[in-house]
Amino acid sequence: MPPKQVTETTSMGDGSLTALSPTQGETSESVHKLLDPILSGSSPSYAAYSSQIYFTKHQTSQTPAVTPNLALLEESARARLPSEAYNYAAGGAGLESTVSKNVSAFKTYSIVPRMLRPVLPRRDLSRTVFGQKLPAPIVMAPIGVQKLFHSDGELGTAKAFGEMGLPYTMSTASSTGMEDVAQANGAGNPRWYQLYWPTDDELTRSYLKRAKASGYEVLVVTVDTWELAWRPRDLETGFFPFVDGVGTTLGLEDPVAQSQLGFNATNKMASKEQKTMANLYHVVSTSRGVSPQWENLHKLRTWWGKGPIVLKGIQSVHDAQLALEHGIDGIIVSNHGGRQVDGAIASVDALGPIVDAVGGKLTIGFDSGIRCGADIFKALAIGADFVQLGRPILWGLALKGEEGVRHVLKCLLAEFDLTVGLSGCTGLSDISRDILY
Repeated sequence: MPPKQVTETTSMGDGSLTALSPTQGETSESVHKLLDPILSGSSPSYAAYSSQIYFTKHQTSQTPAVTPNLALLEESARARLPSEAYNYAAGGAGLESTVSKNVSAFKTYSIVPRMLRPVLPRRDLSRTVFGQKLPAPIVMAPIGVQKLFHSDGELGTAKAFGEMGLPYTMSTASSTGMEDVAQANGAGNPRWYQLYWPTDDELTRSYLKRAKASGYEVLVVTVDTWELAWRPRDLETGFFPFVDGVGTTLGLEDPVAQSQLGFNATNKMASKEQKTMANLYHVVSTSRGVSPQWENLHKLRTWWGKGPIVLKGIQSVHDAQLALEHGIDGIIVSNHGGRQVDGAIASVDALGPIVDAVGGKLTIGFDSGIRCGADIFKALAIGADFVQLGRPILWGLALKGEEGVRHVLKCLLAEFDLTVGLSGCTGLSDISRDILY
């Protein structure tokens, strides 16, 4: 319960509270420390966000502008978004069986909580990933075209993750420039760059050079999307935002691309035909139509130089072993959220065998199907070193821009933190398959 002498609160722009005492600032500071999950230290008390929500309602009668019920996020966002934008984000390949399996497969794993354990109010959720000390093993998944969902776009998402000290992964299909995203993310904050590997080597080198110069420290190479899948929701309306210039900013702003095209499509004097041509150039250059090969990976190592390289889209034990053999630093077990192969194995079902084969030998990330804090817990218990968040964050963006992203991220972290403690775990070190049934 909050101290009785606190009688007034003011809401800050970041969603946190400043508590005001009629007498002493000391009480104000103590309540702020109790309730604000954005605190210094290796691992903040993320669980305190639930107390913050209760306290705000008690003091101001205000409830969250975005629902804290994570199960309602998608439907809430659907009501706000144009149908084409919603379907682009929610849809998947074919009959979308992989999309649904990604979510339902988590229900086949049950947590078996332990009682009377030495659990403290603040759990240590910190983990070092690729040499970066993170307050929690959470990373923003690379999602492009974010301005389809809110005008804040990538800038809002990058800023929110930067404030929390968690890595933001910028997509090659970003609707905002690489350098602008880095600036919004904030100096010194961990950020990763996701590459849709272009067919042109000179263009690839330019992207990687710009990423390095902008402080992106980890290269995430998506290997499952060298060609777009059959996506009926988008095909039904012919919706392809890249032709209209949403998601092509990286290419349009690139000096190598401009040189190859012979003009700068970002120039105000550029004609409509030039802009369309530049957009198509970006699409063609990053949607190869021909899969990259294992033997080509050495090129990326040379061009990227020092720094981790991660392959995103690994679903088989054999490919995980090949990644290890080729000197890759990490993999992300992912099926692109079910957007590429209909009828594929659920991502969480692929995770265990891959961890058994290469766990401890390279860093293993996970995405596709995470919808709540319990899902994060289960993925880590199976053996993932970190988890990427995708659609839930996107729904938060759609509902209230940067503020919505921040809120959903805090909700996921709070629920995860509470799940850790209430399951009898003192921190990440206690989370293992032994606690799953």
